[in-house]
Amino acid sequence: MMDSNQRFEIWVELDEYGTSEEKHLDDEFCNAIIHFVDGSQIGLNIWSEKYFYNQIRNLDWLDEQVAILPDIVLRDFNAASIRQAITNLVTKCKWLEGRGFPVKSYE
Repeated sequence: MMDSNQRFEIWVELDEYGTSEEKHLDDEFCNAIIHFVDGSQIGLNIWSEKYFYNQIRNLDWLDEQVAILPDIVLRDFNAASIRQAITNLVTKCKWLEGRGFPVKSYE
């Protein structure tokens, strides 16, 4: 839940997996959702750097002209790093400007 100081919260799919599960997170992908206090949200597809390099020759192409790529590629692939990267992109880099979201300040 968001407190009064938060303007958004981030759900990361990796949080849904139990910590007892032995997973190698260097060659993975997952989804994340940014939930804003105004009720809007945006879903993101996130790949690890290794997964990106392994998939580069097997990209999903639409009409053989446009490759469908992830929104974010991360070197340090864990839930905390994903959350921090998204927070930095939204608050410091104004990453959502021009992506179909109203221009807002989330700092």
